[in-house]
Amino acid sequence: MHAALSISVITHKTVLMQQIQNWARVGFHWFHSGVVSADAAVSWARKADRYYAVSLDRNQRARAKALGEGRAIMLMHEIEGSGELWWILMVTPPNRTHPAHRLEPLKNAFDGASRIQLTGYELCHVTKRGSSAPVLTWRMTAAAYEARREEILDTVRRGGPREHRRLIVSLWRSPGFFGIRQQVGHCVALLRSEFRRRRPSQTLLRLPDKLYYLSRLKVVSVPLTVWLAAQAARVPHALPHDNHDGSSSGVREGNSIKMRGR
Repeated sequence: MHAALSISVITHKTVLMQQIQNWARVGFHWFHSGVVSADAAVSWARKADRYYAVSLDRNQRARAKALGEGRAIMLMHEIEGSGELWWILMVTPPNRTHPAHRLEPLKNAFDGASRIQLTGYELCHVTKRGSSAPVLTWRMTAAAYEARREEILDTVRRGGPREHRRLIVSLWRSPGFFGIRQQVGHCVALLRSEFRRRRPSQTLLRLPDKLYYLSRLKVVSVPLTVWLAAQAARVPHALPHDNHDGSSSGVREGNSIKMRGR
């Protein structure tokens, strides 16, 4: 089997977020991301491995590092049963030569103007109270955070007990990274104060005692070939294939056109 087909598809979004955080923390913080359809996934995985060696194991990456070479990894995840794979190519800095810096429009995840974003969350540095050094964490984007606040105000104003319960559950199910927990705490404070202001004669539903704290999660994933087989079974005749001209027409917002035909 081609080495690229051993690339795994991470099954849980929170695990994906933690893996992105971990890889960025150890130096793989230049990135490019996009979406690939099921029928183009094999072609894209082969190209990524051919040009960027994303399927190297830990020992091979260590040898490359010792030789002063750049390294790259690729993570994949199906967003909310879409039948497509969101992928991210993560590469070491350009001071260690790697072809991805020449062939892909890589961005620096530690630059505030080009953070990694995923479904309304962004990877960023946040300084904890009482600490002088910032930590790498996930938080809601400014737009997503403002949308959450508006949702709270509207739900308290218009909703009944069922809507209030649904809102509380959704807040407590937010991924438990420090930056997100901090924002959820502010949202809960807003919920309490707005409820007292709007409904002084009513009692707010009981809130959980603590916000969910994220510990190190086990990486649960399936090989790309297994994910593709599941897609083929779910969508009749949607079999993965490589285009005869070697292109990856199903890759969006990602694979550099420069790679096609190389």
